[in-house]
Amino acid sequence: MKIAVIGAGSGYMPGVVRGLLYRAADLSGTEIACHDIDAAHLDVMTRLAARMFAARGADLTVTAHTDLKPALDGASYVFTTFRPGGLAARHLDESIPLRHGVVGQETAGPGGLLMALRSVPVLLEVAALAPPDAWIVNYTNPTNIVADAVARHTGARIIGLCDQSVGDTEMWADLLGLPAARLEADWTGLNHATWATRVRLDGTPLDLPALLDDLAVPGGGATPWRDPSRMAELAKALGFLPNSYAKYYFFHDEVVAELREKGTTRAQDVRAMLPAYYAGVAAEAERADPDPSRERGGGEHGEFAVDVICALHRDEGRRVIVNTRNGGAVASLPGDAVVEVPAIVGRAGPVPLTMGELPAPVRGLTQAIHAYERLAADAAVTGSRRLALQALLAHPFVRSKHTAESILDEGLAAHRRHLPQFFSGE
Repeated sequence: MKIAVIGAGSGYMPGVVRGLLYRAADLSGTEIACHDIDAAHLDVMTRLAARMFAARGADLTVTAHTDLKPALDGASYVFTTFRPGGLAARHLDESIPLRHGVVGQETAGPGGLLMALRSVPVLLEVAALAPPDAWIVNYTNPTNIVADAVARHTGARIIGLCDQSVGDTEMWADLLGLPAARLEADWTGLNHATWATRVRLDGTPLDLPALLDDLAVPGGGATPWRDPSRMAELAKALGFLPNSYAKYYFFHDEVVAELREKGTTRAQDVRAMLPAYYAGVAAEAERADPDPSRERGGGEHGEFAVDVICALHRDEGRRVIVNTRNGGAVASLPGDAVVEVPAIVGRAGPVPLTMGELPAPVRGLTQAIHAYERLAADAAVTGSRRLALQALLAHPFVRSKHTAESILDEGLAAHRRHLPQFFSGE
């Protein structure tokens, strides 16, 4: 078998390697074809992977590619995990909206649109070059929009992934005083816009409203990944669990003020630490038994994707939360929408479980986000400025046509070299 990893020079690659090692016995004999346009980072990560596989006796071979086609030739699974334009582009995604009083975030709102406009064309190329029976297992953001664009415009087989549901379940276990390993939540909706009205402990349903009535709102500020105080406050008002990205919708103006006061974007913060991170990885790659840093997704980040690949390949019937075609799983959204729901994953692909209607307090919000995502996907494919503007106007973050136009104009100009579909006629 061959697994192509597109974006293998990423700082997340050590986590992918650890995920592959975790399932090495099930993947024996597999070629891991690593692709990246950054040859230096690709070299570091492929040397690290080869050393880690050898040190642990894993029957996995590593090949390196800076050209896409040879990496994809003969692949059964294509794991996509890249950021077009790198952290410099992410900084623009985060800072341009913020200048106009709108949350700047790399997957949600205008920042997510700008990333989608860059990500989707690359995924379309991947889908065109990959074998027609290959599964694309996508981590590239915004994963819901990417999966929708690829599925509707190419017919390729794609599953969108995000491990946010895992982290959020752990956060809620901590807030509720429950053991995370025994807690299961039915996250339902759209990527980064999911909600859980049903939770179980050791398979037994819990009385969630009663638990939330007794929940104390913790103090303390937010981190780049979590905002437990606001999440607890919101959950008590809703009577069910919100995804941690809900803070951008329900506390939008406060978050904008905090981001402005902070003075640096998350991209700038990450970019400042990356030279030391890559130097550490390069040093580990020279050791006989490397143990690289677990920062930047270097820990268990890859296990989720590798588990999904194994579930497909081995017909495991594994229950996981993925982004896939709705098909009636969420009654409040169109059947052809890409939704994030629990699904049973086997050789035939993901079969979403029936979740019913979205909770009434967030139904309209989630439907508005879906309308935005559909318009964003079509704009990314076609290069239509009108569709891109309509997408921004549909998004709940944006409350002014003139604001939407300003953000779009600045964003397209700033990312011009990564957006050929918008400028091919000039």
